[in-house]
Amino acid sequence: ESRTCRRFMNLIISSEADTASINLRDRLLEMSEWEEDGKFDNKTIWKLVNNYGEFCKRGTRLITIEELHIFAEEIDKKWIKQTNLNIENIVFLSRHKAASGRPSLTVHPIGNWGAADYGGKEGEVSGATPEWMTGLLLNIRKNRISGFDVCFEATHHGPLLETPTMFIEIGSSESEWEKKEPAEALIKSLLELEPATGINVIGIGGGHYTPRFTEAAFSHEVCFGHMVANYGVSGLNPDIITKAISRSKAEGIYFHRKGMKKTEYRKWKEWAEKEEIKVFNQSDYNPRNLLS
Repeated sequence: ESRTCRRFMNLIISSEADTASINLRDRLLEMSEWEEDGKFDNKTIWKLVNNYGEFCKRGTRLITIEELHIFAEEIDKKWIKQTNLNIENIVFLSRHKAASGRPSLTVHPIGNWGAADYGGKEGEVSGATPEWMTGLLLNIRKNRISGFDVCFEATHHGPLLETPTMFIEIGSSESEWEKKEPAEALIKSLLELEPATGINVIGIGGGHYTPRFTEAAFSHEVCFGHMVANYGVSGLNPDIITKAISRSKAEGIYFHRKGMKKTEYRKWKEWAEKEEIKVFNQSDYNPRNLLS
């Protein structure tokens, strides 16, 4: 039987170089049913046996790689070449490290607005998945555990992939990375994942933990693809913004106006209007009805 796959599947990737990643992978293997399905780079490929949510359907694959995931350049192409299986979306299981050490559960797209110090390429962004990423954020909020912040993070780090990709992360220090409870909350959120409803946008402005965009996703029907925090705004050019919009399948831009320099906000708002790219206000979105 040929291993060519008519339909696309989702791929979940864990990394041996990251203890939180292995913790998340082990919880995933415990909390859902998998069977062995050959090897990728001499390591077991796991195949999901049952349908869980809309994202984790039967046939979803899980692999472990040796290297740190942020350096897994073009792993999507390598996967397709080795297995003949096409991928629709990739999720990386990861740790999150922050100087603050605040416990957090985060989800974010990947790419570099400026220099590529942590994988990927300078000024290049990967594919993003606004409806899946926002759906995951909503689930993490629903399954949250006390003492942990739940938020998006702005687009940062590698690898650079064509495939729409998101990172889900346990933060922010070693003491959280190997705990079962936060890992279970994230995996439950992934297994129950359904696409969120809303308008796809990219976000520009504000802090790295995107307080405005996280809040907007909770309160209104808007789905975020790529997000540029303030520290990345000065490095923006029309080319990368246009790419971020197309790789997010976004209908326009949502600015965190108060989280930006007035001059930067005006410059990019005028540019967007000239290019006929829609600039969204919160009043353009329907209120989101969260049950909890």
